[in-house]
Amino acid sequence: MASERTWDSQQARVLFGALPAAILVLVGSCLFPCAALSADSAPASACGAALLRSLHDAQRQLDSLRPDKSGQTRVFAPDGSDFTTGQAKWMQAELRAVDQSCALGDAAAAAEHLSGVQNLLQSHAFK
Repeated sequence: MASERTWDSQQARVLFGALPAAILVLVGSCLFPCAALSADSAPASACGAALLRSLHDAQRQLDSLRPDKSGQTRVFAPDGSDFTTGQAKWMQAELRAVDQSCALGDAAAAAEHLSGVQNLLQSHAFK
């Protein structure tokens, strides 16, 4: 005699009770990228176009600093200027602070962090 499995009410509640939660997770995962995009674009405008342009320029210059080999203590930019790896890491941290300040809507703090990076970049500019 074949054993037939029947559903009782508790098994149905467990299965169908989990279904709404699974749907919420699925919908949330589809909507999260859109929410992240709108969250990223709104605070950036709080910093102003000129500050964001300066941030982009500094980021481009900093991205060009690459060590020739691992463990190298000095890094060189394409224009011939050189920095210690500590200075390069400090500038990267300052640019992250600029991003964070813009995200929080604090344009004054963002400008202060960016100013330090710009001063160091200009002091090492190849002449």
